[in-house]
Amino acid sequence: MIAFVGPSISRDEARRLCPGLDLRPPARRGDLYREREEGAWGFLLIDGVFMQEDAVSPREVVDVLEDGALIVGASSMGALRAADCWPAGAKGIGLIYRLYRMGVLESDEEVAVAVSADGSDATVSVPLVNVRYAVARAVRQRLLDRATARQIVSAAAAIYYPERTWPEVLRRVGEFPPELLRYCAQIDLKRQDAERALSCVKQMLRDAGPLASHHGRRHDVPFWCSEASRERGYDATGGVDPEHLRTLLLEWLIGTGRLARLLPQSWPPVVADLDSFARSTWRDLEQARRLDAELMRLQASERATKAADDAGLAPRPRDVRLAQQEIATSHGFGSWKSLLASPHGRQFASQIARAQERLARAKRMRDAWFDPSSIPSGHDDAHRRARDAWEKIVAFLGRHLKNA
Repeated sequence: MIAFVGPSISRDEARRLCPGLDLRPPARRGDLYREREEGAWGFLLIDGVFMQEDAVSPREVVDVLEDGALIVGASSMGALRAADCWPAGAKGIGLIYRLYRMGVLESDEEVAVAVSADGSDATVSVPLVNVRYAVARAVRQRLLDRATARQIVSAAAAIYYPERTWPEVLRRVGEFPPELLRYCAQIDLKRQDAERALSCVKQMLRDAGPLASHHGRRHDVPFWCSEASRERGYDATGGVDPEHLRTLLLEWLIGTGRLARLLPQSWPPVVADLDSFARSTWRDLEQARRLDAELMRLQASERATKAADDAGLAPRPRDVRLAQQEIATSHGFGSWKSLLASPHGRQFASQIARAQERLARAKRMRDAWFDPSSIPSGHDDAHRRARDAWEKIVAFLGRHLKNA
């Protein structure tokens, strides 16, 4: 079992409190993936890097948990990630973890500290969570009143974390007796939680053999880096050439009537040059911050339409009626017949007809995805695909609801 410790508690102290741990410096992004692949069955995450280097991400923690590993978090970065990932199975220990878990603490600055430039893990600043805890203790000991305690916390929160020290905090509030400074400076909640976590893990290691067997790897393949797989940015264009996509989007917006809702100033359209109008519409949607949403709406319709074609599903009369009513309403007409009889209905009849056909097929496929029983007999392949898609959705929701 590997432990990542640093400024919250020294490695010498961690070794004394919990013999048998494989001690490492504060965790960096990718450390859990690498150590898991090399055979680690459990991790105690106390400290981790941030700011100047990439921190361990929640995605990395979840991936390693889903591979079967045991992860215990406390004190600092460990408390943050345990609070983030407890639904996936992370075990949190200590007061700081509970405060994050309950939402009392939210910012990662609560546990941030600066360390000495000499290469050691010695801290040169005080974390905000220690200030909160120390003044709360001082109030209970009647060394401070509540109003002054709030002033101290506010002053500490206003100081950039590498510059936050007890003398600087109290200097900003006013003069205080030396005994108050000594009392507050000796209280270190992060260290206390680290000690609690090490004591808990020491008890666990009494059954290290069964634990190692239980938390062995579930998969033999290497992990994919989260940035390259699950955290990559979306592509609103769907990989389509924007030059071609501009015209496709414009025809979709005109046909469905969404252009009238999104850009009323461009409706009814007077199209002398389709390419120029497509470019100006694209630019107007970008400025209105609506371009990505419309491109992704178009993608969803295209994918559903293609899936219906692949499954051999034709739209039902009900799907056609719903598509026609939706398009007519978007164009500002009460009925499909009124739309087709209007001047711009006749001018853009081809775009409207294509949009109606595509939307009807998309609606048919959507019903098949969410209700496989709606697929008529004789469409075994379509039924299988729809059933598989539905079962994946149900399994996903069931797993996450169970964990929650």
